[in-house]
Amino acid sequence: MKIELKRTIDRDLLENIFVTALEGGSNYWYHLSDEAVDIIRKHVPSGADKCLSTAILKAIEFGAVVPINDAENEDEVLGELSMSSIATMLQKLYDDTNYSSSLDLEIQGNGDAYSSDVVFQYLVMGEVVFS
Repeated sequence: MKIELKRTIDRDLLENIFVTALEGGSNYWYHLSDEAVDIIRKHVPSGADKCLSTAILKAIEFGAVVPINDAENEDEVLGELSMSSIATMLQKLYDDTNYSSSLDLEIQGNGDAYSSDVVFQYLVMGEVVFS
């Protein structure tokens, strides 16, 4: 027998994950290119939100598709963030017995830089590539 459970992830939780990952947990592997920043700022001008780590989620909510590049090879796109990809990748993470505990920690309010990094890697690449 197999029972499928679904989890609800609210916007505040996603914002916490983005802020923690983008401002510390994932800095060692991701890069926001000028193109990505332009896409974000097209949807959320700096006057509306000066902080890119919160503006990126707002831009995605407004329909933006934001490429995320590799920090070591800034021309290499590792993946793209969009509302549809976020939902797909969160479900994929939730189903991964090796890393779903990171999402559980975030949901419980006990997340940290490591768990946010794992979630962000899943959101971008659909797996944990960097450790």
